[in-house]
Amino acid sequence: MMRKLALPLAAVLLLAGCFSTPSKRYFQIVAMDTGAEFHPKIGQALYVEPVRIDPLYDDFRVIYRVSPYEIKYYSSVFWASKPDGLVREAMRDYLVRKEGFSRITLDVLLGDPVIALRSNIRLIEEIDNPTVWFGRLAMDLEFIDFKSGAVLAQHSFDKRLPLAGRKSQFLPTVVSGILVEELDIAVRKLADARAAK
Repeated sequence: MMRKLALPLAAVLLLAGCFSTPSKRYFQIVAMDTGAEFHPKIGQALYVEPVRIDPLYDDFRVIYRVSPYEIKYYSSVFWASKPDGLVREAMRDYLVRKEGFSRITLDVLLGDPVIALRSNIRLIEEIDNPTVWFGRLAMDLEFIDFKSGAVLAQHSFDKRLPLAGRKSQFLPTVVSGILVEELDIAVRKLADARAAK
């Protein structure tokens, strides 16, 4: 009797394994230092405003593009929180480590800010080409005078870099690297604009 039941039970377990859903994976954006250099000394308090984001990308699900006309959402790959929040915190943490500003805050009521960083995410996605996958980040960055709203420096970019392999696990590293490189450029533009006055 046991042997008769064993074969159908094994078949059921095998089929269940074939149809099981993949485990969910959650990713963060972490702006790591790529070099030992600190940022130019701005020496004033900075407020990092909430990041604006195109509604298409305002989602926990990671987007991947399969053609210029078609995008898809992963069903089991997610951002740990929405990309606007991840990018805002990553920028704050990175700027703190680079020591160009006297103080950096996400709370407008703290730190008596003199400068604000306003940013907008236009694209944050994976591009799946047949042979190489890419990470893509497109943003607008503006440093503005906190009181007057005057633009002090601005930098826009749309950059894509290849992933280390055709797996979504490599996307956060590439996106984080793009953010670091472009944020460095934006801070240098701010320092140059201040030096030119």
